Amino acid sequence: MIVKNISLNNFRNYENEKIEFSPNVNIIYGNNAQGKTNILEGIYIFSVGKSNRTVHDSELIKFGEKDAKLNLEFFSQGRENSAEFKIFSDKRKKIEINEIPVKKNSELVGKFNTVYFGPEYMSIVKEGPKNRRKNLDILISQLHKDFFYSLMQSKKIIEQKNALLKMDNPDKMMLSVLNENLIKISLEIIKYRFEYIKKLEKFSKIYQNEISGGKEDLEIKYNSFIGYIEEFDDKKIKKRIEDKINSVFKREILYKESMAGCQRDDIEFFINGKDVKSFGSQGQQKTVVLVQKIAEVEIIKEEKGEYPVLLLDDITSELDIKRQRFLLSKLQNMQIIITCTDRRKFKNMENTKFIRIDKGRQI
Repeated sequence: MIVKNISLNNFRNYENEKIEFSPNVNIIYGNNAQGKTNILEGIYIFSVGKSNRTVHDSELIKFGEKDAKLNLEFFSQGRENSAEFKIFSDKRKKIEINEIPVKKNSELVGKFNTVYFGPEYMSIVKEGPKNRRKNLDILISQLHKDFFYSLMQSKKIIEQKNALLKMDNPDKMMLSVLNENLIKISLEIIKYRFEYIKKLEKFSKIYQNEISGGKEDLEIKYNSFIGYIEEFDDKKIKKRIEDKINSVFKREILYKESMAGCQRDDIEFFINGKDVKSFGSQGQQKTVVLVQKIAEVEIIKEEKGEYPVLLLDDITSELDIKRQRFLLSKLQNMQIIITCTDRRKFKNMENTKFIRIDKGRQI
């Protein structure tokens, strides 16, 4: 998968700019707050249909403008592709792939794959479970539309439940119907998450062991809302889901809030049997995130038959030289787009294109 170019019109701090990329390594450099990360954001949007930095599309529009547009040309699955993303201040966004309108994000995911790695991911191990779930779900969604659809359905069911529960006399029959639907959707989500956590663990374990010189054994555990899941059996997992959801039914009515569902799942990391979140050093926590990102790349390659585009935002500020070199040594024969403030840190890299950005313009 290769990005050929991206055009940014009234997007963030860009007025009208087209940037061409090399199929190998691309270094986007310049001072801070010039718009380097905005380019990565623009590319990333085409993989999931939304920004990784804001939930409000209107914030992507250049100040003082009413709309914005992104155009991407990329090569994937043996063919040239084009995509367009239009954002409006007063109506819904519009997306097209090869001039065919895309009505839902679920129709877009999987057409163009990226793996994004920036400073914000460095704290993913030690913070709360929300970002760990989000990171996992983005990976799975790019590979399986059914999973993305299940996530959206689960979210709607929880919202409907919470709306009912906040009423003085909630309809218990309706709550039971919603719970039946939640059981079915939760089973699908848990199955996908379990399978991909195992795949992440398979690759991550290899890289963690390698970068630590054979001293660290990494385990990744799935701590679902029904407890730890170490093996998957449809009937047993469904029974556990039913038992959990039924057990909190009275408490949900009492406290007027949904208390069970995949929105409460977590992923936990262990090195040599010790919880990395509680007992791991800062270096170990960073390495766990690093190897997880490399594992995501390999999973996409394994399932799609081609590498995703790797987007690395300011990795030199968070990763030491050892980890930077390890990362880049493991990611050969694929397109990488990196942002940095100092191009000299990458001066010895082969097949590299340098792109300088200043105040939202390529110079």
